[in-house]
Amino acid sequence: MFEFIGNNTMYWINFKFSFLLSLLYALAQFLSQKLNIVRSWVLKMIGSWHGKTKKIVGIIVNRVHKKIIIQILTCLLLAFMLISNSASASNAKVFYWVDDANYPPLIYQGVDGKPTGIFYEIITEAFRRLNISLKVEVYPWKRAQKIIADGKADGMVTVLTNSRKQFLLGSDPILLVREHLFANKNNPHIKEIMSAHSLKEIRSFKIVETLGSGWTKEKLKGFNIIWVPDMDSAFNMLIKERADIFISNCFGGAYFIEKKIKEGGLFSEGYKNIIINPCPIDTLTFRLLIRKDSPFTKILDDFNETIHKMQIDGTIQHILKEAQVHWSQCDNVCIQK
Repeated sequence: MFEFIGNNTMYWINFKFSFLLSLLYALAQFLSQKLNIVRSWVLKMIGSWHGKTKKIVGIIVNRVHKKIIIQILTCLLLAFMLISNSASASNAKVFYWVDDANYPPLIYQGVDGKPTGIFYEIITEAFRRLNISLKVEVYPWKRAQKIIADGKADGMVTVLTNSRKQFLLGSDPILLVREHLFANKNNPHIKEIMSAHSLKEIRSFKIVETLGSGWTKEKLKGFNIIWVPDMDSAFNMLIKERADIFISNCFGGAYFIEKKIKEGGLFSEGYKNIIINPCPIDTLTFRLLIRKDSPFTKILDDFNETIHKMQIDGTIQHILKEAQVHWSQCDNVCIQK
């Protein structure tokens, strides 16, 4: 879908630059030789002239010779500047996006090792329409965020928390995602968990969370949080009854549970015991976040316009449908208090 630009681009630029310099150098040598020939011929023709006239003509020819050499050197300098600018422009045309390798079906590493998921489809289509090349890599979520924080990538797709606002700019909303409570139906406190409608009602429970969750750090300060590497580990904690609640987006959590049951692994039977509180505990707004020092901050207005068009023309809904998003466990009636 996209051309991922790497070291080959720089090799091509360096090759063109070397070729151009060689060509201009050869031209300078050729003109210099021709000028010497012309100068000798002119001096020979006026050999019989008066010494002073001969001297004047020689001075004129030398000045013309120096002027042309200066012009050639100027051309070489301009060529060098243009090639340098071209290389910088080429690098600036590649948006480097890093994200979570384990957040299905939104963004994750596929079986082929390449990024995939709903966010991947949305962002790649938006950048295709913007005619901007895209480099995409996924890592464990905490590491991905560090790459962004260290200024080694341009952006990521996630929630714009207060801490992220310090060095990131956010696009308009790409997708609104409802967060739900997941729990083991055998938990002795399951009735309380399934009737909870707010964060304050779950403060007394053990909550398992994946490393790097900015939302959890901001919203659940003072809560009893058990941090684990990934979603698989989080659900295992519920299955083993070492934690009470895991908070995740509904279709992501439901997708993961269905996948694990179909795979039939060690905890496949345990996954059948995981149930979802149908009442959303919060709604997250996912955006494209771009570093404030990235040259791509200037594309935000165009990106927002493109996302709006994709929402209107049904592209995003089609992507959700193609991803076979399942809301079955979240479609139960949510009785508000």
